[in-house]
Amino acid sequence: MTADPAARLNRLRTRAAERGLRMTPQREVLLRLLSQTRTHPTADELFRKVRRQLPSVSHATVYRNLQELVRARLIATLERAGGPVQYDANPDDHHHFVCTRCGRVTDIYLKDVGYAIDRKRSGMAPARIDRAELQLHGLCATCAHA
Repeated sequence: MTADPAARLNRLRTRAAERGLRMTPQREVLLRLLSQTRTHPTADELFRKVRRQLPSVSHATVYRNLQELVRARLIATLERAGGPVQYDANPDDHHHFVCTRCGRVTDIYLKDVGYAIDRKRSGMAPARIDRAELQLHGLCATCAHA
């Protein structure tokens, strides 16, 4: 996915329109916030940021809209054992490196893994694969040198 936040937001808006998803003020703010970050925020983190722009928004509205955006494949979830669900503005197949010390999550792209997954999608898997994600765990560069 492109590094330019404006281009990322436009891509998300285009995908929403293609999928027939109405762009409400809450969804617009959520997509804008997600397109501007390279982190993987939780629903609570997003709620606090949305609330600054839309003071009357409720937790339930933010959660419901996040789920709608996930269902429409505009955003993806990142689930880690023992941690809250995090959200990712890039729903395309990619992988994550998770630092076991600080918890930082970094997007990574591994061509060989993607190739293997594509082969599975082409009929070698025992079932249909809709989404693939690999999580690598270790120490990020900052923690490794600390």
